[in-house]
Amino acid sequence: MIKWPSRAVSAIRKLFEPLQEIDVYVEDTNDENFYRALLNYASDGEVPIARVFALGGAKAVIQESRQHDHKKRRALFIIDGDLYWVRGLASPAIKGLFRLDAYCIENLLLCEEALSLILAQELSLSQEEAKNRLGYQQWRENLLAHLPALFSAYAVSNEYAPAYATVSNGVGVLCSQPTRSSPTALDPYKVRHATTEALAAAAAVLPQQKIGERYQAIHDRILALADPLAAVSGKDFLLPLMDFHFHSHACKVKRKALRMRLATAGRRDRFQPLSHALSQASKGF
Repeated sequence: MIKWPSRAVSAIRKLFEPLQEIDVYVEDTNDENFYRALLNYASDGEVPIARVFALGGAKAVIQESRQHDHKKRRALFIIDGDLYWVRGLASPAIKGLFRLDAYCIENLLLCEEALSLILAQELSLSQEEAKNRLGYQQWRENLLAHLPALFSAYAVSNEYAPAYATVSNGVGVLCSQPTRSSPTALDPYKVRHATTEALAAAAAVLPQQKIGERYQAIHDRILALADPLAAVSGKDFLLPLMDFHFHSHACKVKRKALRMRLATAGRRDRFQPLSHALSQASKGF
């Protein structure tokens, strides 16, 4: 996709106005095709989207939503939950602003049906065979045993020691490959160490008891979610881990392609809150 200068966004928006009844703004640049495909799939084509506009970060999206005149043009502004949502902070109360009830958009992509379909296509299996080979529920259980605690610690350190690197380190440094022939997988020891280190960074700022109480409150909140893995970065943790899992089954779909295919396959109900927000915005709320 052509990368347009920021000053050209308004002109591009005007160009696409006849093709859609609503404008959608997102954070991620160079990701417009992905969001367009996902939104059209999520709404089953009921709210056609010809172009999505990326603004380069949550702050830019929020700023644009504050100054937008919905009487002149209907619009939806989408931001990730990030660690603010993990900590339980409320979303800014701005008309047209929709914050995902998940760490990021990639969290919505994970779907046993869609993953099994892709595995079946790549390995020439029946979908039932692919589902059995995938072992999606067991894969989730393994992550649930370790990652909610880590992201509770990340949320605490982000709150009290924001300079400390957390999610940006990615999941690769927390994985291991015991032998050259064994698959890369999450290493529980490394995850526990990262959890301890993140809490130690916060404890350098506040008394350890306060940090412990805050950690427990966030951890309890995460575990009470319908899906605790929603609090774990889908982009930097869950999708890479699924990529490793696919590789362990000799399925080497490129990660970018996997992401796009997951956006347009599987259960639509996982996108229901987003689809509802899109529908409401298209009707002028």
